[in-house]
Amino acid sequence: MSSSGLGHRITHPMVGGDQNHNQSYDEGDIFRIFDIFNEISLIFSEDITFEQKLASMLEQVLLLTGMEKGGIYLKDRTNSDYILTVHSPVSEDFKQMHGRITHEWESLHPVFIEGKVVVVSDTCVADISPERKRSTIKEGFRSYVSIPLKNNNLVDGIIMASSSQVRQYSKFQTNLFSTIGQQVGLAMKNVSLMEELKLSRDWYCELFENAADGMYTNDLDGTFLSMNQAGADMLGLTIEEAVGTKIRDYLTEEGIGIASAVHAQILNGTTFFLPPILEIVRKDGKRVFFEINMRPLMKDGKVVGLHGVARDIDKRFNAEKNILVFSRALSHSIDGINISDSNHNITFINEAGAKIFGYSRSELIGQPANIFYAEEDLPNYYENVIPALEKYGNYNGLILAREKGGKAFPLEVTLTSVFDKNKKTIANLAVFRERIQQKPHKPPKPNKPQSQHY
Repeated sequence: MSSSGLGHRITHPMVGGDQNHNQSYDEGDIFRIFDIFNEISLIFSEDITFEQKLASMLEQVLLLTGMEKGGIYLKDRTNSDYILTVHSPVSEDFKQMHGRITHEWESLHPVFIEGKVVVVSDTCVADISPERKRSTIKEGFRSYVSIPLKNNNLVDGIIMASSSQVRQYSKFQTNLFSTIGQQVGLAMKNVSLMEELKLSRDWYCELFENAADGMYTNDLDGTFLSMNQAGADMLGLTIEEAVGTKIRDYLTEEGIGIASAVHAQILNGTTFFLPPILEIVRKDGKRVFFEINMRPLMKDGKVVGLHGVARDIDKRFNAEKNILVFSRALSHSIDGINISDSNHNITFINEAGAKIFGYSRSELIGQPANIFYAEEDLPNYYENVIPALEKYGNYNGLILAREKGGKAFPLEVTLTSVFDKNKKTIANLAVFRERIQQKPHKPPKPNKPQSQHY
């Protein structure tokens, strides 16, 4: 039969192969291979977790390679090792031995360094460490394939597919394994991008819904398309009542004219650095002034509406007044006060605090908070102070501090952590003062009797 005919038979990649290379399949079966590739490509769009998507990809790869068990290792960005993330059922001992691929696994250097497929036809004669060889044979694996998961020539992961039989593979099959790795690597990258996009979307939705300022979108006709709770509160409505109504329903006659003019100029590309102030008439009839920031809402390169942020003028004035008072209180306190971020890097320190340590305020911004500790007291910082903050949210005690010039001195410190609603640290507040060395108390001297003259 002609080699170009449909009856031509070649080695069957979906069952791997054997020592005699006598496994074969009809060319028509190649559509089954394409179907599996399509399944791999579509997995990332399913509404399941990242680990579930990886497990589904592994299942398809095992079907395509004809192997029995396997696992997917993902790159650890902190040290470039590869961590076993999803896998077929294996013993705990095997998982303990093979749970992490490190750079000490020299036999796999071609996989994660060069991005090449490595085929081991018989584990008994493989060039691997004795411990790994014993563990693999004990688990019942006689051959395995290591496939790099590549994306733009970077190896983001490794698929290990194993069989209980000795297997031989042709060059065609090895090339097919490489193609599998590229396909899965690209799909995995898409999964990662989709996850990041979902997180960004969720973050934006949370920001929109929980913002202190009123936030809304409206179409070109001025109809509200969406609104957060703060925006609805400003109008004295629920969100459901507000969405679908028009901006002009809540504006004075003068405000309608101003809003129309501003809308027209924004749609023509004008940017307002000083936002307009509009008088709003609430549902209860009360009138309040709001500062309105507006930006065009784009879709497919066209303006389809506006996105607005409304801020209550009275609330803004009070907030700015409170911030000013708070800032003055911090700056002029006789105690040293500093604020650090969740990584314990200094973001604020008042004049008194900088003076205690002999620094200028600008020298300390961005520095780690342990700059205040004498070297001999750093173990106390890492073993007591930080753990207390992480566990209890506060610490109060005496530390050995060191000023810029090198002098060590005792310092009383009170630390408090500020947490978000998820119990994650967003800032740390420290108040400290020098410990006053009191002189030992001495009893008063008895009065010396005066001599009397008669």
